[in-house]
Amino acid sequence: MMRAVLFALALLPASAEAATLIVCPEKATARDCAFKGDRAIQAAVDRAKDGDIVLVRAGTYHPRAARDLPFKEIAIRAFVAIEGKRISLRGEPGATLDGSRGLPVTGIGVKNADVAIDGLHLTGFRYDIKEDDIYEGHGIFAVDSRVRIADVTISRFQKMGLTGRGATTLDVTGLKILDGHVGSWLYEGAYMRLDRAVFRGNESAALAAYNDSAAHLSRIVVDGSADDAIYAEDDATIHLTRSLVIDSKPIALNATGRSRIFATKSLLHGNGAETSATGVVLGEDILRGDPMLGADYSPRAGSPIEGKRIGPAGEAR
Repeated sequence: MMRAVLFALALLPASAEAATLIVCPEKATARDCAFKGDRAIQAAVDRAKDGDIVLVRAGTYHPRAARDLPFKEIAIRAFVAIEGKRISLRGEPGATLDGSRGLPVTGIGVKNADVAIDGLHLTGFRYDIKEDDIYEGHGIFAVDSRVRIADVTISRFQKMGLTGRGATTLDVTGLKILDGHVGSWLYEGAYMRLDRAVFRGNESAALAAYNDSAAHLSRIVVDGSADDAIYAEDDATIHLTRSLVIDSKPIALNATGRSRIFATKSLLHGNGAETSATGVVLGEDILRGDPMLGADYSPRAGSPIEGKRIGPAGEAR
């Protein structure tokens, strides 16, 4: 049923009069600010029609109100809730959704929708109660949706940075997930294609995939995950290529049950262990040794990945 909904959304014609709805901080003085203040993003999303763009001007927006998106036994309590629409949510440089003040919520919830999200920084999202059926403390949480994400940073969150559940497809590039809990979480039949990403300093896995979910990861860095770097369970499948997995514990690549992780053209270094006993297939082109990285994860002279287009900074080489 949900896949039929997504298919119907994809077939909706583009609006001949697509509009750009501009959101600004409360004290902005620009004349084109149609929506202002902490409640402005949700107000603009509610007004938007299929094909419209919600443009978030530079500034910090705190959750003063929230909306619940029910899904199975849970409800995603979102600062910005997008349901049943095909829109774009774009942030100008400096546009920040900050959950460290205001209500405990999830940053952006997406349900039965087709959404493009780019240029935003989501930070500080937290929960009220750690374990209950109200899902707060996440960055972006999508169910039964198609979500395209570009150049988004998610930091200092208490639960999951980027989540896909149900019949969700995540097409992601230029992602940073920093200093949070679980970087990305896939469940049920969700699928993610991720290109160019940095997962740094997270308390749990950079990516955890369960049930029949699947992910294709290319040119990513996992740096300092504290509870495995890449984890698969049940019948999940993960393909990893041209990536760096460094300084993570206890296991860099861990696949349990019938799940599988396939890794090629990547480098493993400084991890507690490289792989679990079963479920992980390493290509003969896996590299080891100090990658000798600069601050942006680009290789310094003499690095074993120099010239090999490995990692998010390796695109131009």
